[in-house]
Amino acid sequence: MMSSLAKWIMSGPFQALAAAVALAMVPGLGWTSGAVIALVALRKSISDAAVPFLGAAAVAVMVHWPAGDVSQLGLVLAAVVAAVVLAGTRSLAWAVIAAGVVSALYMLSIQSLAAAKVDHLVTLFQPSFDAFEAELKKTGNEAMLELVTVRSVVVEGMAWVTTLGAIASLLLARWLQARLYNPGGFRAEFHQLRLTPMAAAGLMLVLILVQAKPEARMVLPCAVMPLLLAGLGLVHGLFGRKPNSLPLLVFFYVGLLVSAGLGVMLLISAAVMDSFVDFRKRIQKRYE
Repeated sequence: MMSSLAKWIMSGPFQALAAAVALAMVPGLGWTSGAVIALVALRKSISDAAVPFLGAAAVAVMVHWPAGDVSQLGLVLAAVVAAVVLAGTRSLAWAVIAAGVVSALYMLSIQSLAAAKVDHLVTLFQPSFDAFEAELKKTGNEAMLELVTVRSVVVEGMAWVTTLGAIASLLLARWLQARLYNPGGFRAEFHQLRLTPMAAAGLMLVLILVQAKPEARMVLPCAVMPLLLAGLGLVHGLFGRKPNSLPLLVFFYVGLLVSAGLGVMLLISAAVMDSFVDFRKRIQKRYE
């Protein structure tokens, strides 16, 4: 079904426009409109992607924005930029980094261009934040909020939505492109996902610096996601060498969910080390 829909989308600009607009208006599926735009950009060109992008952007401005969702416009913008980077560099790693950078810049601009909208969201979230703070004080864990403000939580939340939506759109578009025109291509590409040492070191430096600055925490998801995906690519690349890797992957993801933050930190650390060591290449040489 997904392949049939993708073929229909790629059959003409009107079809791509219709799909981007329709998906942008479906609650919870707005991010898939970014996948439509990214797919067109990957397979055709940025000029061809302009038509569905304008349609999706119009829905974001006229429907999502008045409803309080300012992330929809940012995620489709970040998705199309990431797709252009992927098409030009053939590097999924740089495309994911591009999605994060555009998301961060978008959130930075939103705080200036739509300050009233952000203030309104902060006001709406303030009672929940106060209640959470009161609960932490009862348990003696109020120190957890010393480096967090209600505004930083709201802005960081929007940054997470924007970044995750953009990257999910990019990955879905790349998967559909491979499914239609290069079966197995996305799997091989994801299994080889690896950051350069300079990129990994730069992202880790960003993670360290933003920890002490609440106003800069909107950059956090933009730096975490490339490292996290590189770690997932490493795991899939190593497990993918085995004939029946599905049970291992299920066990891995269950462990990742159970361990929560610790598991993510370990995965990010593995991604950074892999950028310098290249575990997959070393293991391949050992078995040759």
